[in-house]
Amino acid sequence: MTDIDTAAVPSDAEMEASVRPLVNDILDRFNEENVSPSQAGMVILGLVYRLLEVLRDAPEARRFFILALINLINNYLAEEMENQGE
Repeated sequence: MTDIDTAAVPSDAEMEASVRPLVNDILDRFNEENVSPSQAGMVILGLVYRLLEVLRDAPEARRFFILALINLINNYLAEEMENQGE
């Protein structure tokens, strides 16, 4: 996983369809091995760190990933704040 094609950026729907089976497989594996939520979080953080290292030589792809991650976190926090207000 060292070659990153920054030219072909799939749509959100295409990305979701292609990634969903992999995510489901990973979650199934976590369940099989009784991985706790905190352990799963550490695995995810480790993968993010590794991906950022791989993307070091692809600054546009790295920026895109970082912005997508920040957007995901912001949306999650906004939803949490909205739910607390109800």
